[in-house]
Amino acid sequence: MNNSHVSEDWARAPPPSGPVWETIAKVLYNPEDSSILGRTPKRWGIVLTFYLVFYAVLAAMFAACMGGLYYTLDPTKPSFTLHQSLIGINPGMSFRPSPLADVEIRPGAGNSTAIYINELQQYLSKPLASWIPLDTKKCITEDNFGFPRSPCIFVKLNKIFDWVPEYYDASQLPEDMPDDLRKHIKGLDPLEPASVWVSCADEAQADGTLPGTVFEYPWGRGLLGIFPYRKQENDFGAFLPVAITPPVNKEVYIRCRAWAKNIIYKKSLKEPSGYTRFRLFVKADETTESTTVASE
Repeated sequence: MNNSHVSEDWARAPPPSGPVWETIAKVLYNPEDSSILGRTPKRWGIVLTFYLVFYAVLAAMFAACMGGLYYTLDPTKPSFTLHQSLIGINPGMSFRPSPLADVEIRPGAGNSTAIYINELQQYLSKPLASWIPLDTKKCITEDNFGFPRSPCIFVKLNKIFDWVPEYYDASQLPEDMPDDLRKHIKGLDPLEPASVWVSCADEAQADGTLPGTVFEYPWGRGLLGIFPYRKQENDFGAFLPVAITPPVNKEVYIRCRAWAKNIIYKKSLKEPSGYTRFRLFVKADETTESTTVASE
């Protein structure tokens, strides 16, 4: 066998020299072998067929996986609840209105109160009308939710699917419960349903040296809502308005806490639990007042 002959058959001669445009034209289409971009129509057909089958198989596998996933999901409840869920069994608290930054409200300026009033109107339009006491005259649209002097802050308990509160009995109230709430609970009719109670306090009032912030609960002291939460229609969580009248020209920090046996309270600012905290400031002068509310 002549090895030199085999080598000559496999050897490639250098491409003929010529103008650059001619070289580029042959890359796009070479009439010698009818190749387009370096591949003959047959090879282009093989490549396109391969990728068509490849991506079709990927799409089929993805569809099968998604179909299996949705088949195992229950649209009426999460797959993992309570101890098995990431959020656990201890509900947090929040409040409305919740502006992203300080917003000043000036009496008589009209639009200055709109950011709060509009948000509370939208928030209050979600719950069932039966939650709003018929005889109340506070914390409703008609009184502008108390703004600017005595703003109504709606505290709410975050929703945890299937969570059921363990209510306090009037004869077994915790020692750290505020006296006013303790008195309120003991004065209730024994046949009245139990509730998750709410108490709010000015953090600076502990020593009694500052003018007191006045707290009113025009809709009662118990959270309004349905337990356990199971995605009931028109159910968006338990809530309660608190009308707060702080001293003017004094920045105060308000802490509102929910009371139930299985609501764990942690005062830590880094990992708060069982309460919500916000700053409230009412500014006053001879002709105007303003209110600022901000979360912490």
